[in-house]
Amino acid sequence: MDSMAASLSPEPPDSLSQPSTMYPPQPDTFDELVASDGSVRPHWQNLLNQFESLEAAQRRQAHETATRMLKDDGMTYLASQNGRQSDRPWQLDLFPLLISQEEWQHLESGLIQRARLLNHILSDLYGPQQLLKNGTLPPAVVFGNPQFLQPCHGVPVAGGTYLHFLAFDVARAPDGNWWVLRDRTEAPTGAGFALENRIIVSRSLPNLFARTQVQRLSSFFQTFSESFRQFSQREDPMAVVLSPGPENMAYFEHAYLARYLGYPIVEGSDMTVRDERLFLKTVDGLKPVDLVLRRIYSDLCDPLELMTESTTGVPGLLQAIRAGHVTMANALGSGLIESEVLLSFLPTLSKFFFGEGLKIPSVATWWCGQANERAYVLDNMDHLLIRRVLTPKRGLTHDRLSSFGPDLNEQDRRALAQAIDRRGHEYVGREIVSPSTTPFWTSQDELKPAPMTVRIYLTATKDGYTVMPGGLARVSVRSDPRGHWHEPGDFSKDTWVKSNGPLDIPAAVTLPHQTLQLRRGGRDLPSRTADNLFWLGRYTERAEGAIRLLRSLVSRMSGEAGIGDDPETLHRLVSLLVMQKHLSPRRAKRAVEGGAGAVEAELRTILFDPDSPDGLATILQNVRRTAELVRHRLSLDTWNILMELTSVPKEWAQTKGQSIDDAIRLLSRMIQHLAALNGMVMENMTRSYAWRFLEMGRRLERVRHLSKLIRHLASRGTPETTGALNLLLELADASITYRTRYKAEAKLAAVLDLLLADDTNPRSIIFQLSTIEAHINALPREEASASINPALRITTRGCTDIRLADMMELAQLTTKTGARVHLERLLKQLDQHVHQLSDVVAHTFFSHSLAQRISGPQWLEGIP
Repeated sequence: MDSMAASLSPEPPDSLSQPSTMYPPQPDTFDELVASDGSVRPHWQNLLNQFESLEAAQRRQAHETATRMLKDDGMTYLASQNGRQSDRPWQLDLFPLLISQEEWQHLESGLIQRARLLNHILSDLYGPQQLLKNGTLPPAVVFGNPQFLQPCHGVPVAGGTYLHFLAFDVARAPDGNWWVLRDRTEAPTGAGFALENRIIVSRSLPNLFARTQVQRLSSFFQTFSESFRQFSQREDPMAVVLSPGPENMAYFEHAYLARYLGYPIVEGSDMTVRDERLFLKTVDGLKPVDLVLRRIYSDLCDPLELMTESTTGVPGLLQAIRAGHVTMANALGSGLIESEVLLSFLPTLSKFFFGEGLKIPSVATWWCGQANERAYVLDNMDHLLIRRVLTPKRGLTHDRLSSFGPDLNEQDRRALAQAIDRRGHEYVGREIVSPSTTPFWTSQDELKPAPMTVRIYLTATKDGYTVMPGGLARVSVRSDPRGHWHEPGDFSKDTWVKSNGPLDIPAAVTLPHQTLQLRRGGRDLPSRTADNLFWLGRYTERAEGAIRLLRSLVSRMSGEAGIGDDPETLHRLVSLLVMQKHLSPRRAKRAVEGGAGAVEAELRTILFDPDSPDGLATILQNVRRTAELVRHRLSLDTWNILMELTSVPKEWAQTKGQSIDDAIRLLSRMIQHLAALNGMVMENMTRSYAWRFLEMGRRLERVRHLSKLIRHLASRGTPETTGALNLLLELADASITYRTRYKAEAKLAAVLDLLLADDTNPRSIIFQLSTIEAHINALPREEASASINPALRITTRGCTDIRLADMMELAQLTTKTGARVHLERLLKQLDQHVHQLSDVVAHTFFSHSLAQRISGPQWLEGIP
C-alpha cells in the first residue's frame, strides 16, 4: 500500500494495494497476538501466562476497581445523540495492547521522522514557500485549504518549532505492517485520557503491570512541560491551557491535563491583549501570559484577524504572537497539514527535505485535483473511501464529508461522481483499510478479537522530537472501525510498550534550588473562575437550605406531628414552599384546599420528579453544572462528594410511592454529603482567593436564606404557641444550642438573639457578615483609595444594625398592624444588603471577565 506522490505519477496504479483484504472487517483471529504461522508472538507470551493465572475473583476485583476509579474520577466525554449533547462514561478495556520494544523502536523512528517533516512543511508554507515556487506542491493544495491562515504567513515562531505537541493515528494491517491513517497537528486530543487509562489499568492489574516491564508515561509529560517553558524569555513564565469550555467533548481531558501540568485552564474571555501583550484577567489584576497550550481551532483564536464570528478567541492575540510576546502550542495555522490531501505528497516531500522516503507510509490516498488521480478514483469508487476535505464549512457531520464506496447505491454514486467532476480539488480517494485485531476482554470474561487503531503522541524538545512510550488505543467492539473516535461502541485501551531490559524510571523534573521561587496564596485566580466559585458556594448553600426545609416539612406529615388535623400548620408548610419557589401561589392554593393528601402529593413531586422545574433535582443539577465549571479547582475528594450529592436523585425512582421514611432517609443522606463538603472546604482548601470566593458565596446565601425564614416564621403572629419557633430553630440547625443554653420553651427574643446577633453561633447572620468582612479585607483592593471599600461599607452597616438592635424591641408585636415592624425593617435591610453586596463583588472582581450577574449563571436566571 505505497502512498503515491500524486503530482509526479504519470499513471494511476492498476489496482488497489494491500492490506484492504476484507470489507467490511469481520474479525475472527487475533492478528496482534498470533503470528502468521499460528504461534503466539513472543512478547505476548508472558502477559498471556500471567493473565491466565488470575483467578476469577481477581478478575472481578480488577473490573470493580476500574469501575470505581472511573466513577470517582468522573471520567467522561461529551457526545451528541439525537441533536443533544450529554455526558458519556469513558469506556475502558482493561486488557492492554502490548507492543514489543523492537516494534516500538521502528514506530518511534518513523513517527519522529514524520513529525520533523510536518514541521518543515509548515515552516516553508508559512515562510519562504519554496514548495510552491518549485512546483513540488500545487497551489490549490495550500490556498484551497481553509486551514491555511494567510494572516499567519510570516509570523515568527520561536525556535522554528511550529508543532510542540502532535499525534498520529496509526494502524497495523493483518500482514503486520504499520500505516499512518491521520496526522493530528491542530490540537490533538486524548493524551490525558491515555494517562488516566494507564493509572487505572496499573492499579486494577498491579501484578500484571509490574511483571510486564512496561515503559512509563509520566516522563513524557514532564519533558513537554520543561521544554515548553524554555520557549519563554522570562524566568518564571505563566503557561495556560486554552479550552473552548465545558461544552467541548474533551473538556475532561483539558481540565485533567491542566491540573497534571499545573497550568490554569482558561477560556478566551479570561484573557485580554494590551499593548501587544497577552494578559490573564485575575481578581488581583492583569497577569502576563507567556505560553498557551491551545485546545481550540486556530481560526477561532483571534476574531480581529481570523474568524470574525468567533466568540472563543482573544482579540489581538495574533498581534501579540507576531510581536514575540506569546508562544502558542501548536502554532496558529498548524491545521493546514492535517489535510488528507497532503498524504499523497508526503513521500516526495520527505525526499525533498531529507533525501529519504517515509519510514512509515501513509494509507494510500489519491487527490482528485489532478486528472490522472481523479480518473482513477472515479473508476474505483466501489473500493475506496471518498472524502471531501477542502471545504470551508466547519461543523459538517462525518456522514456528509465521507462516503464509503461499497455502501453507495447507484444514485448516490452518480451524484458523487458529478461532484468530483465539478470540484475535484475538494475530494480525495483513500484506500479502505482493515485494521488488525487485538484481544478485547468481554463482560463474559473472554478474550475476543476486535479491530484496533492507536493514537501516538510526540512532543518537541531542544534535542528534537520524543515519543510518548504508549498511546491511546481504540477498539471497535460495537461500532464501525472506519468511523470517528468516541463513537458509542468504542472502547479505549492502555498501550503497553515492553522493555527488554531494566526499566529506567526517570526522576521528576525539578528546577535548581537557586531558581526555585517559593509561592503562597494562589493569587493568579481568573475572574471567571472566581465568579463560578462564588456561585458554587451560593448554590450549595441554597441546596442545603432547601433540603433542610423539605426534611422538616416531610417529617411533620407523619406520626404525632402529622398535619392532617392542623390547618394552620398545613398552611404554614405550604407557604414555606411558596417562599422557596417550590410551589406557585396557584398550586399552593389548590393544595391547601385539597388538604393533607394534596400537600403530600405536591411534596412528592418536589422530591421525586426529576423533570420538575422547581423540584429538588433541578436545584442539585444546578450545583453540579456550576461545579463542573471549576472542577480543575476542586480536589478529587471534594469532587466525589459533590457527585455523590447530585447523584442521589437517581435513586428516587426506586423510592417513589414508598414511605415518607424513605424520603427522610434520602434527605438526611444529602445533608451528610453537604456537611462533608463544608468540612472539605474548611479543612482541606488552602486559604487562597479561590477559597475566599467560595466561602463568601456560601455565607452570603446563608444570610439571605435565614433572614427570609425569620421574616416568614417570626415577623407576625405568636410563633411561640404555633410551633413556628421550633421549626425555625430546626431549620437553622440551632435546636440543641437553644435547649442547652435556655433549658426552656422557645421564646422569640432569645431565638432572635441566637440567630441574628450571637457572633459565637456559626449559623447566625452576624457571624456570616463578619466572616464575609474578613474575606473582603483579604482580597486585593485599590491601595491608593482613601474611601472605605464599598463591600466593607455594606457588611459594616449590616453588622452595626444588628449590634444596635434591641432583641426585646424586635420581638414586640405592633397591635395596629399585627406585625413586628422593627424586625421586618431590619430583615428588609439585610435582604437589601445581600443584593447590594452581590452586585458590588461582581462589579469589583468579575465584571471585566463576564457581564455583571445578579441572579447567577445564565441557566439559573429566575431561580431564587
